[in-house]
Amino acid sequence: MSYITRTGNLAATPTLREGDNGPYTYARVLVSDRIRQENGSYTDGPTVAYDVAVSGNQAQNLVEAAEESGNIRVTFSGRYCVTEYKGDQGSRLQHEVRADEIAVSLRGQSVRVVGKPSTADQGDDTPF
Repeated sequence: MSYITRTGNLAATPTLREGDNGPYTYARVLVSDRIRQENGSYTDGPTVAYDVAVSGNQAQNLVEAAEESGNIRVTFSGRYCVTEYKGDQGSRLQHEVRADEIAVSLRGQSVRVVGKPSTADQGDDTPF
């Protein structure tokens, strides 16, 4: 298993789910690398779809951001595994990532952040 960091666009708004260990979601992120040609120009390479597993508060925030803004550009990091599936129509690769981190990318999109009170802010008003 490898570790990977990539940036791409959500293919669709992920669905928030609830499991024994709390909230989670699976986000499909589409990544296309720019390839430099011999003449110095660039072209888009093939698109690779990563199935990114996100849990906890990050899953909740990702789904909320996608519901508000659509197929946003995100950056993710985590443990990466490729599985090959063979069938009647040939083989295909599935790229899976268990995300340690996922964040909204600031490149090419406008982002508005709304702070939420943390659980620490809900305690008493005793100064530090």
